[in-house]
Amino acid sequence: MNMDQGYQDFSNLKTGYNDNLELENLPKDYFYSTEYDYMTLPEVQLLLTLSDSNISYSFSGLRKTTLLHQHQLAKALKRLIDRGHISKRDNGTYEITNTGSRYTTELIKDLISNKAVNIQSNSFYSQWKKIHLIPPLESELLVSVFEKRWFGGFRFLFKRENKDGTELCWEDNDSNRVYLYIQKRGSIEFEYRATVPSYSKMEEATNWISNEILNLDEVNIEIEDYEIVDDFEKNTYN
Repeated sequence: MNMDQGYQDFSNLKTGYNDNLELENLPKDYFYSTEYDYMTLPEVQLLLTLSDSNISYSFSGLRKTTLLHQHQLAKALKRLIDRGHISKRDNGTYEITNTGSRYTTELIKDLISNKAVNIQSNSFYSQWKKIHLIPPLESELLVSVFEKRWFGGFRFLFKRENKDGTELCWEDNDSNRVYLYIQKRGSIEFEYRATVPSYSKMEEATNWISNEILNLDEVNIEIEDYEIVDDFEKNTYN
């Protein structure tokens, strides 16, 4: 696999940030070339980020996660969509296709065999709360309330579907994250995950989530605290 980057460096180009960049509306000369047939580094980075077939990212979530300039990101997205490796959903988020998933599986094997990917453990603190809804609400309604929304210093990153429900994730500029777990029966758990616990940020997330729910008609909530879990470990690709 040719790992040549194959793109111009737009990182110093001064343009405004645009979360609603529409690939199909870009001028024809926006991308200097898409004729090369090898995979570029930004494209590899996107495939690894989207490798979970149950996850979908917004444009801003991909930009924050990959740290790619929006021009580099837009070009990589266009080429991956054209190749059928990823698709853009009706709500503007991006997810991997079956073709992309098969390709990425082989890509990861290749990267690991060539020692291009290291797996390391990172420690962080995890604070949990559970919200009991009275009466329960449909999970689809709750997802629609929170998906792609921002609050405080937290930007929306991604949505992941699983057999038990839906996971939504936000991240701030210090890489602290808030995870919202909406179960299919409509109950909610959320987690503030950080290297150092922060009561104020947990309260910020609690207030925003609870207020958004209370804005819905005729629903009451009860909030239950969990204990802080120390030194919870996760695996990350670098």
